[in-house]
Amino acid sequence: MSPVKVFGHPMSTNVARVLLCLEEVGAEYELVPVDFLAGEHSSPQHVQLNPFGKIPAFQDGELVLFESRAIAKYILRKYRTDDLDLLRESRGIEESAMVDVWTEVEAQQYYPAMSPVVFECIIYPVMRGAATNQIVVDESLDRLRGVLGVYEARLEKSRYLAGDSVSFADLNHFPFTFYFMATPYASLFDEFPKVKAWWEGLMARPAVQRVCKNMPTEF
Repeated sequence: MSPVKVFGHPMSTNVARVLLCLEEVGAEYELVPVDFLAGEHSSPQHVQLNPFGKIPAFQDGELVLFESRAIAKYILRKYRTDDLDLLRESRGIEESAMVDVWTEVEAQQYYPAMSPVVFECIIYPVMRGAATNQIVVDESLDRLRGVLGVYEARLEKSRYLAGDSVSFADLNHFPFTFYFMATPYASLFDEFPKVKAWWEGLMARPAVQRVCKNMPTEF
């Protein structure tokens, strides 16, 4: 059987989310490079795979998917075993519901608070040569501090967000947190010891380490 294909660039946060899930389940895959800076994501060939002209796109035989969170869930379902169920779908509706809750929290609370800092400190300066908008950064840090306070309270009750073992709810936080830790504001996590320990635990995972090899740490 041919390996699944991921179309994108490993530096992309959304591509990294998909690659991490593939690494966690030990699936064979092919990364097909798409040069975002050169505009290849807008080419007719890529738009056939992702009609919005974004990365990643994903192909498994005749099936083509886009949107990284949806791709990630497909991967975790396809390669699920009794010992590796990162969506908790085999453990009952209550456990899978907790994964869903914290997956949504990442998308609706964590990402919107953290991503402006990453964009202003790394992405806009590198890709556009733009100066950092400190007002946006400061406002986002205030919001993020509040979000991390909620995470701290949650992680006082369990080792991971959806319980005492890692799940997609945790892995989903990896891409943007990785880049946030390369900004001048990484020390914010020092204010939240449970959150910091949780993040350090994620970074120690072998699958995370393999994905990190293709992601820059200095800008």
